[in-house]
Amino acid sequence: MTVTMDNDSGDDAVWQTALDWLMREHEETLSDADREALHAWLAASSQHRRVFREAEQLWLLTGMIPSGDESS
Repeated sequence: MTVTMDNDSGDDAVWQTALDWLMREHEETLSDADREALHAWLAASSQHRRVFREAEQLWLLTGMIPSGDESS
């Protein structure tokens, strides 16, 4: 698995937005309106989807998202 953090074709604001969504998604329960907003943001651009996936991978690699087998 390769996580690229080259931002040549992207924008720091896209990375920040992706990270903001990830943090919100994993720290709180998103409302239906928030989920719709996230899906709309992802649907708006292939760059948004790519950066969000890369941010998720980075998040997982750094251990910020607990694995499903951890007990509460």
